[in-house]
Amino acid sequence: MRRNGVIGLAFVLLVLSGCDSASGDDNKLTGGVLATFNVEAEQFRVWITNPATIDQLFDLRDGRSAASIPNGPLLRGSGVGNHNTPWSWHLDPEETAMADVTIEVCSGIPSFIENDLDQWVDVVGQFCPWSAELAKLEDFR
Repeated sequence: MRRNGVIGLAFVLLVLSGCDSASGDDNKLTGGVLATFNVEAEQFRVWITNPATIDQLFDLRDGRSAASIPNGPLLRGSGVGNHNTPWSWHLDPEETAMADVTIEVCSGIPSFIENDLDQWVDVVGQFCPWSAELAKLEDFR
């Protein structure tokens, strides 16, 4: 009887190890693109539904643009499908655009926002990391 319990537990652990909450939530993303950015030693993801910004991201990926700074309003929560997990914030999917240059006050790294969320969301209001590099672009349209 004990052997069956161990086998059952092993099966459950095997099944759970194959579950990835981030990829499992990707199926909730429709009608836009998911851009993953590296910022220094950190990473964050932006869900974009604005057609002009989607075009900007593909242009950046394909080397047709130098506008590499995601610049958008900060919102609380990890976003649609928890796309920006583990962070408790995300950028507005309709209002975020790509920029060549931005003001310095909104530049930083993802952990800066997480560590002082109220200040960033309520006072600064936007995020525009100057050192952002597009790492991945996934199309959910």
